[in-house]
Amino acid sequence: MIDLGAHEVHLWWTFPDGVRDPEILQRYLAILSADEKERRGRFVFERDRHRFLVSHALVRESLSRYAPVAPAEWRFQVNEYGRPSIDWPESQRWLRFNLSHSEGRAVVAIAREIEIGVDVEATRLQNDLAVIASQFFSPREVARLGDEPNAFFDFWTLKEAYIKARGMGLAIPLDSFSFLLSDPANPRIEFHEGCADQPGRWRFFLRRGDGYRVALAAATSEPLRVIEKVDGRD
Repeated sequence: MIDLGAHEVHLWWTFPDGVRDPEILQRYLAILSADEKERRGRFVFERDRHRFLVSHALVRESLSRYAPVAPAEWRFQVNEYGRPSIDWPESQRWLRFNLSHSEGRAVVAIAREIEIGVDVEATRLQNDLAVIASQFFSPREVARLGDEPNAFFDFWTLKEAYIKARGMGLAIPLDSFSFLLSDPANPRIEFHEGCADQPGRWRFFLRRGDGYRVALAAATSEPLRVIEKVDGRD
């Protein structure tokens, strides 16, 4: 079993499009629940079914590195906003997890008894980003984009990570809070009318990768330690 510190978050990465070994894929399919298999089957395109399979198998296999539970045995429940959490075994509910995937890249965040949210996005500049920002970002963030268009993905992933950590999704208006990126290594949040929360209870992590962004939100007032792992390797 892997040790997990009280204010530590592990990010497990995988690259679904590169996972093609038939034996591995058959093993992954075998550990999915009936509900997950049904959801996978709804996708029209094989590419999307494949990415669903690999990313959800990543959740199960990653969780089993921290608890004596076989990957196929995990059972999940969702809240009224659709956020998943561990339902069974009850003894392992101290584990928190969150999954995100985007265009051939998937990441699951795992922590101990702190609420977390993670988001990964491909960073392709598009003509409609300014329009999207004007509809969903705070005025302060929109102003920042005038000087730094690439910051769109910083704001977007951080916002997605935060609302996922809150477990409420878009029930929280994206313009009811702002991120401050004067120090990208230490993103900070401020709240506006319509978002009742305290900045001091949150810590954030942002990585500007080649062709992607990943952001993590963790409900802790303590310094956050983030450890990244790829395909089961430290």
